[in-house]
Amino acid sequence: MAHIIPLSVTQRRGDAGSAMRLADASLAEAAARPLDEYWQAVAAHHQQRLAQQQAFDTEIAAHRLDGEIASAEADTVANAPADGEGLHHVMYGEIDRHSGRVVQKGRFDTLLDTFVNQAPPELRPGLASRKEALREAGSVRMAMRQLQRRVEYERDHLATIQAEELDTIAKSDPDDIPAFDAARRTGLDLIAKMNLDAESRQKAEAAWRESTARTRLEALIARNPKRAAEMLGAWSVANDRQAGTAGAEALADLSPEDTRRLLGQARTATATRLIEVRANIDLASQNGPDAIANTGNYPGAMPSPADFTDVYGVEEGGKRYHDFSRKIDAGRQAFGMRTMPNQAIHAMLRDAASATTTSQEKVRSNHDPLAEAANETLRARTADPGAYVRRVFPIVDEAWKNVSDTKGHQNAILWSVSAQHQLGLEDIQPLPNAIAEDAVIALIGDNSQSEETRALGRILLDATTDTYLRMSLVKQLIYSSIMMSLSANRRVR
Repeated sequence: MAHIIPLSVTQRRGDAGSAMRLADASLAEAAARPLDEYWQAVAAHHQQRLAQQQAFDTEIAAHRLDGEIASAEADTVANAPADGEGLHHVMYGEIDRHSGRVVQKGRFDTLLDTFVNQAPPELRPGLASRKEALREAGSVRMAMRQLQRRVEYERDHLATIQAEELDTIAKSDPDDIPAFDAARRTGLDLIAKMNLDAESRQKAEAAWRESTARTRLEALIARNPKRAAEMLGAWSVANDRQAGTAGAEALADLSPEDTRRLLGQARTATATRLIEVRANIDLASQNGPDAIANTGNYPGAMPSPADFTDVYGVEEGGKRYHDFSRKIDAGRQAFGMRTMPNQAIHAMLRDAASATTTSQEKVRSNHDPLAEAANETLRARTADPGAYVRRVFPIVDEAWKNVSDTKGHQNAILWSVSAQHQLGLEDIQPLPNAIAEDAVIALIGDNSQSEETRALGRILLDATTDTYLRMSLVKQLIYSSIMMSLSANRRVR
């Protein structure tokens, strides 16, 4: 590296005759005579200036070196294993602690040696002298990064396993103590093997115990909010929260804040559940018996005796559940009677009435649903025989769905009448009441009705060629007309 002496240092500030005296002096005299103070100052200034320039250039080079070291460290960290294993050795190698000798070179050694060799000769000593200081600082820095990477690795795996165990607790029976203890122990064992100081370990264990206790109580709230509310309520007001307190084994690890929050959650869930249970009871009581009588199944939630007790109390709930069960049983009995002839239903009633048993209450309990089902079935058949057989026999319903002309109506009427004969009905009505009413409206209709509607009555009469069926059809149409008139008069009044 070339250095230029500023022009200012060449200006002579001594006496004007100095140059002449120096020129006249012999070489020996010049060599023997020491420099005067001026030239000594010039030489010192020059050396100082060179030293400053070299120091500045060394700092610039050192700055570039720091950047390359930082980049190498970042790259080493990015490519290190998840747990940070070997991170320090890869970057800074290994040094014998006793001798200070490099035992294993790292990326740092190669980088710094290459950088120094490529620097100008005058800068190499200064840069090389910084090697051990840079190694020491970087070694500490990289060791901290490796330790932090390991801490993050352990925390990530702990969080994953704890999440799995909490999910297991949430899905398990909250009263299954062995399963709960096993899930909790898995987390505690893992914490015990982590590289933590005593205080951090205690905090991690306490947090894990609280998380598992909270999750277990949340599972209990989801399954039995009333019981959870009772446990939490008793615990929150207990003066001595020791092992003897009810529910202490499940609640001792909860913080006061968690206890209050879970208590509110349990009470809200209890109220919500009671609303849901009451709604289910009302819906099942209203729709269950008919649904079971018609299809053999109730698609909604079927309330249990405990549901009635929760909503209405022990005594009133017991009475209401008994009445509900009787109606459901009647529905099941009615479903079994759907295709049973009337004669068979009456025979079943006679057999039930004549049955003997040592318990008269049992006779009454068994007979009442049967009698209720039989009576309801017979009433439905009498009130609308055509609609009943259409509802009970899919083939009859299909026939009525496919009516489009005289032949289709004739086929549907024959299926309906045949089904009524099969059930042993005495008063045969060829049409479902709804169709009979449409036919009456068609027969007495005006021009405001469609041609299809006005033609319905004629089609039905044309479709019934059998004298007996024709008379039954006319009789039904007349009856429907009378009933429609009576209904219209009641509405007018």
